[in-house]
Amino acid sequence: MIRPGRVWAWLLGRFLAPEDRDAMLGDALEELQRRAARDGVRRARAWYRGQAIRSLGPTMHARFDSSFDPPPSFNRRGEGWGMWRNDLKLAARGLRRRPGFSLTIVATLAVGVGFTTALFGVYSAVFLEPLDLPDSEEIVVVMGVGPFGCCGPASGPDYLDFVERERSFDGMAALNPTFFNLTGLDQAERVYGTRTTGSAFDLLEVPPLLGRPILETDQDGARVAVLSHGLWLRLFEGRDDAIGDVLDIDGEPHEVVGVMPAGFDIPSPWGTLREHELFTPFPNELFERSRGSHGYPVIARLSDGVSVDVAETDMQRIARELEAEYPETNTDWGALVQTAHEYRYGESGSQFRTLLAAAALVLLIGCANVAGLLLARAAGREGELAVRTAIGASRRALARLLFAESVVLSAIAALGGVGVAYLAVGGLRSLLPPTVPRVDQIAVDGQVLVFAVAISVGTALLFGIVPALFASRTDVAARVRENGYSTLAPGRERLRDAFIVLQISVGLVLLNAAAVLVGSYANVRGQEHGFSTEGVLTMALSANGPEYGDRASVLRFYEDVIAEIEAVPGIRDVGFVTKLPLAGGSNGSIQRADEPPRTNQNDGPLVEVSSAHGDYFAAMGISLVRGRLLEPADSTPGAVGVLINERMAESVWPGEDPIGQQFGFESEPPWLTVVGVVGTVRQWGLEQEALNEAYFPYARGWSGSGHIVVSTEVDPATVSAEVRAAVGRVDPTQPPASLQTMAERVDRALAQRRFYTALIGIFAALALGLATAGIYGTVTYFVGRRVRELGIRMALGAGGSGIVGLVLRRGIRLAVWGVGFGLVGVVASTRVIESLVYGVGAAEVVTVLVGALALSAAAIGASVLPAARAARVSPVIALRSE
Repeated sequence: MIRPGRVWAWLLGRFLAPEDRDAMLGDALEELQRRAARDGVRRARAWYRGQAIRSLGPTMHARFDSSFDPPPSFNRRGEGWGMWRNDLKLAARGLRRRPGFSLTIVATLAVGVGFTTALFGVYSAVFLEPLDLPDSEEIVVVMGVGPFGCCGPASGPDYLDFVERERSFDGMAALNPTFFNLTGLDQAERVYGTRTTGSAFDLLEVPPLLGRPILETDQDGARVAVLSHGLWLRLFEGRDDAIGDVLDIDGEPHEVVGVMPAGFDIPSPWGTLREHELFTPFPNELFERSRGSHGYPVIARLSDGVSVDVAETDMQRIARELEAEYPETNTDWGALVQTAHEYRYGESGSQFRTLLAAAALVLLIGCANVAGLLLARAAGREGELAVRTAIGASRRALARLLFAESVVLSAIAALGGVGVAYLAVGGLRSLLPPTVPRVDQIAVDGQVLVFAVAISVGTALLFGIVPALFASRTDVAARVRENGYSTLAPGRERLRDAFIVLQISVGLVLLNAAAVLVGSYANVRGQEHGFSTEGVLTMALSANGPEYGDRASVLRFYEDVIAEIEAVPGIRDVGFVTKLPLAGGSNGSIQRADEPPRTNQNDGPLVEVSSAHGDYFAAMGISLVRGRLLEPADSTPGAVGVLINERMAESVWPGEDPIGQQFGFESEPPWLTVVGVVGTVRQWGLEQEALNEAYFPYARGWSGSGHIVVSTEVDPATVSAEVRAAVGRVDPTQPPASLQTMAERVDRALAQRRFYTALIGIFAALALGLATAGIYGTVTYFVGRRVRELGIRMALGAGGSGIVGLVLRRGIRLAVWGVGFGLVGVVASTRVIESLVYGVGAAEVVTVLVGALALSAAAIGASVLPAARAARVSPVIALRSE
């Protein structure tokens, strides 16, 4: 059953009459199920959210509960809505008479509200939206936690033991994500999909749009396939008679038995952003592979009443049992259970929460600025407020009038903020890196609009209440004694100063965050990759099908492809590798031949494993450090020669010559012999430490899939079409995919960090600008309200330098207090910032000092002009009011 979000269900029922609530909520739930089956889960939930939002309106309120009667306090003369209406009208008229003042406040708030709302829209789409599956919060991933950390997939035998022994799930399923070659079409196509046990479709509870799902009986060798909605539209143009058609998959005919509805996907614990387009049965023979070969992600559905923590405890129990029964392969292996949503989107959600917090800080600075403006304006209205008090207005009535102005301003700013949010969301959607999930779902929807309303109400309270309360303290007698001259009372003056200190301190936090992120980005960008990015073209390629059933035929295919590409003009070197740098890999623990046999397969150093062929190292620009490169003789059975990287040479044989050393992934011969040492590359990403790595001759490898790497003497883009055509001349049924240069792959790896850094930098610049403007306004107001005082000082002999010093000391004092509190904020924010930085501290001394100096300079600079103006005050003009 599809369930609505708890918040929306509560909101929909909040304003319903008690006697109708259960029935109407039941009707809404039934309609949700009907729409989910017809339009998909996402659209059905959007409809439900719309119903909940509309229930907030007075029309819906009256419709659902005709017995509504306003509370008596709202009907008393001079109280309630009537007075609020009058105050709002009066506030609107007063603000119209001061358009410059009003527009300044509205613009400040609209930008803050708009950017914060836009980022919430991104965060909501990326993280808050549940998976498009029934009761998706019950779907979890089950991953292994090995002796080298988290996380790893399961082996086939371990999965069977999980299914037999677990007590927490209503179903478990094993996956084998991979690429498939589709042939028999006008043009061969490579698509991403997964082999899956039949239990996956049962536990996900989504019926096919057409036909049937994969069944457990299909795992005995049935050649059947289920298509995603998108692949069905692309290949069969949405024809209902596609069921029963035959599709050539990896050279084998498969019957199309089902089509899944739009939006459906099996959540892969490997976290890839690719959606599975094709589903085939998981062969039972894969479960017979080694217990130590961990290669299959596992998903499950929690039983009713079972929490994630309880399920993880249950899986830990099974892990301990398997460790006792199979110590050679399962020693030190534990388990992790996590919701599929959190596993897949949790990291992105955490990063966007940080950005959302930064946007909220900018909004906070804007609110402090506006509060200061309102307080200053209230000081200029002391005469008006004194008259209102003299004729009988209470302090409560004055506060309500002043707060009404904040409400009007925030309401207008909310409308402007929604407009800014629409523009900002469009810009963010085009600027977001492709590594961010669900970019296509980002929009200003009902949930985002509710957030905009909520944040606008919050800003009205934040910048409106305190100034209104302070300004409503009007002393009529003091006003008369001043003979029409008004001053800002000491308490209100301290409050306005506090707003400026707040802006400076928050600005320092943002400046520090921006500085360390820029430094982190520079570190990632400038570090040594271990490979070349200039003039290097890569493409994914697989040799699948019955004609590639043995290693020799696969090797001949790749050798023919390399020869064809080498004949293309402008090509320098061509090679093949099973895993490109930055793209992850496969690993295992090794046994040195000269050490005693280990007791289990998890003992020994962890080593990444790749297979290479042709001139891969020359094409990728990986240097030979010692020894020689791979040769055909290194593939001799019983005497396999391998290359290792520098890191492995230093960590496994420190202080020794690694050439000629032997090791293995088993604890007995045949051993692998080191014939050469090559440069170290980062296999798991630019921000992950380089690991030990060994390169096998491809003839001794185990995978039919990998990447062709081509170095060119010309721009790679000019030869990509010819390179693709060269592959087609060898075998048109094996289409290449993902043609990209290494420079593009590196740029993609940096895209998300670059985006976060740029956005935080923009927020820091806004914070600096707002803080500077706030200081300038405060000091200018300080001078303007004290013209008479300054005139008296000058009449009594004070020099211009003394007046300038008086004004500058105020700006410096605000800067010192702001920087002091900002340092506390920097220390408090380090834990949040640490999750976003690489290679730098979250609060380095130099960075903080530079930020403090920048804000201090801004504070002093903002005080210079008002100080100079104060020094030119004429005593005659200043005292004329006397």
